[in-house]
Amino acid sequence: MEQTAKIEDVLNLGTWLGRKQALGMIAARCTAAEIECLIEVYETKLYLAVDPTWEDYCRNRLGISRRSAERLIRNYRQHGPNLIKLNCFIRIRPAEYRMFAAVLTEAGLLHDGETIPLEPENAPRLARAVEAIRHESTAESEPPDSVVRAFAKAERSLQAALGDLSRLQAMDLDAEGRLKLLVAVEAAHDHLNLIQSGTVL
Repeated sequence: MEQTAKIEDVLNLGTWLGRKQALGMIAARCTAAEIECLIEVYETKLYLAVDPTWEDYCRNRLGISRRSAERLIRNYRQHGPNLIKLNCFIRIRPAEYRMFAAVLTEAGLLHDGETIPLEPENAPRLARAVEAIRHESTAESEPPDSVVRAFAKAERSLQAALGDLSRLQAMDLDAEGRLKLLVAVEAAHDHLNLIQSGTVL
């Protein structure tokens, strides 16, 4: 009797999630309860009641790949149910998971000194708070002014140029190639000396 009930649970889960795949699994908008069910099926191997492998079960019953299902499980285990709940109201990109996990608690989303419960009626407030957190994070990651940005760009360009010169040095160059490399290095050295001495270029 118990085994029959388990088989029915698996079939019901597959049908339930299969119907929602367009808006649910594929859009990564599963509810926490759905993913908890998925974890239960995976860990207890209930899928064997209807399919020979986990991969077959994901493809045949859920309409997603094994990797997609395991990614949902992994994200749930790593970041907890609160992120999944928030993702039901506004799409959170994978690159943002850690950022939002840091401001989520059992009570809700922390922003601007208040906690917004993860409830449907708060969806507009949650969306505004998410966008504000994204904006604040972007502002913090950007250099504060054009001078700092210019320095950062120059440093990246210099590192790239030094890398190119090092790669050329490691190549089997002929006499003409070695001469060109030497001239390029000396020109760069002279240029840097002018900058160091404060001479206008």
